[in-house]
Amino acid sequence: MVNKQKLVIIGGGGMVGATTAYACALRSVIEEIVLIDRNADLAWGQAADINDAMGLDRNVVVRTGDYADINDDDIVVITAGSPQLPSQTRLELVGVNANIMRDIVKNIMAGGAKPYLVVVSNPVDVLTYVALKESGLPKTRVFGTGTTLDTSRLKSYLADALNVDSKAVDAYILGEHGDSSFSTIETAQVGEVPIRKYPGFTEELVEGIEQKIRDRAYRVIETKKSTYFAIGFVVSKIVSALRQSTRTVYPVCSLAEGEYGLDNVVLGLPSIICCDGVKILTGYPLTEREKQSLNNSAAIISEMIAHLDKAQEN
Repeated sequence: MVNKQKLVIIGGGGMVGATTAYACALRSVIEEIVLIDRNADLAWGQAADINDAMGLDRNVVVRTGDYADINDDDIVVITAGSPQLPSQTRLELVGVNANIMRDIVKNIMAGGAKPYLVVVSNPVDVLTYVALKESGLPKTRVFGTGTTLDTSRLKSYLADALNVDSKAVDAYILGEHGDSSFSTIETAQVGEVPIRKYPGFTEELVEGIEQKIRDRAYRVIETKKSTYFAIGFVVSKIVSALRQSTRTVYPVCSLAEGEYGLDNVVLGLPSIICCDGVKILTGYPLTEREKQSLNNSAAIISEMIAHLDKAQEN
């Protein structure tokens, strides 16, 4: 008997995990969703609440479960992790969450299954690297959300400013999902028209665009303590892409091994996603500024990876 592919969300009791489950259920991207969380009662409550919403239009089942539920080719989304504390440095947070990630991945792989791993936990680039190394899975099966959320924010911002459908906006945020991210605004298009030639465009609109997008995220966190609706929807789109034979391009993060001159580093790059997994899209045109920004991002992430590797050796 062939196992039916399902979605398993580690950290499904939390807001990001639960909102991801809700978005996937509403969009009917998969028929079965399993929530796993240290707080089993909270996970049950989230699953029950989403299932109640499905009562009028039931085509998705959401339930709680455990690591034994994971089978070959299941899509495992990892949202669990520790938030950054006021006195904690970024490197300290990386160390804490890397240990959490290693424990989670060990539990995932204990049953011998070969699933797809989608990392959402932050810092997503470094933790995706940890998940890949710990799992031993092919790199096509392990990736993170990368700068897909950042790109969604950029497209939403430009669509609002130019009064167009966001689907008409062709632009990315790439690199680290963090302060060294950068935009492809120089080559951005709106409906295949270069953005600077589009009616209503002004230089003021895109001046400091990367910081504007980061500030938007910081403002959301400041007002409601965390973000979850946007990332939940983003993950639902990624899960949907993983279930299709057609190739969708999103700037997720996976291991670069020579692409764009990078090696042994994980960061957001335009990537093909389909039922075969993820593959970095080579040949995406980058300007000289963008290449420099990409190398800068890669250096920052590589330093964090080196710090982790050294800590493990000791």
